[in-house]
Amino acid sequence: MEGVKEVHLFLSHYHLDHAIGFYGAFQLLKGKRVTVYAESGRQVFWEFVKLKHFPIDYTKAHRNFTWKALKEGSYDFSSYKVSIIKQRHRDETSLSFRFTFPKTDLVYATDGEPTKKVIEFARGTKLLLHEHGFTGEALLKKKLDLEKHVLDGHVTTIGAAMIAKSARVGKLVLIHHEPFVDKEQLGKQLKVAKKIFPKTELAMDLEEITF
Repeated sequence: MEGVKEVHLFLSHYHLDHAIGFYGAFQLLKGKRVTVYAESGRQVFWEFVKLKHFPIDYTKAHRNFTWKALKEGSYDFSSYKVSIIKQRHRDETSLSFRFTFPKTDLVYATDGEPTKKVIEFARGTKLLLHEHGFTGEALLKKKLDLEKHVLDGHVTTIGAAMIAKSARVGKLVLIHHEPFVDKEQLGKQLKVAKKIFPKTELAMDLEEITF
């Protein structure tokens, strides 16, 4: 990131699978002005610090990181706009983001439940980055309502595809894969999603997505 002096990070929520990347970010972004936007202030790793699992208090370290709390609504930045909605994630809250740039836009939605609110939020976006909890082809025949396609607080693969189709997005890219599955299993999930929304892809590590 040579030449970059300012970085904006948007965090859906503070669960460890979403916040673990701060281990690397704290080192990689030294000397840069970093602003983290989330629903609440600086809480990264606070559970571990409280339990005394770590010797570093991350609420005090790395002062080049600034933390700002966001609510539902729209925010204008110098070169882009961010719209935010809240989602229910089990008994907690997560945020979904819609980033609008001069010539394109994208929606990032994960760790929530499938609702009409999400469909309206994502309507017409060029790129929808959406989580998918695993579901099999058998569910395709049951034709369940969208709201029932939730698995432990996560939208299923079929649910993600249904949202993309209803919102008429340009492209759906499935993210937040199950952590202990192989490429063959992911490929089967992709086939399930494509039967509902053909313009679906899988996000893979280090892969660049064009839209």
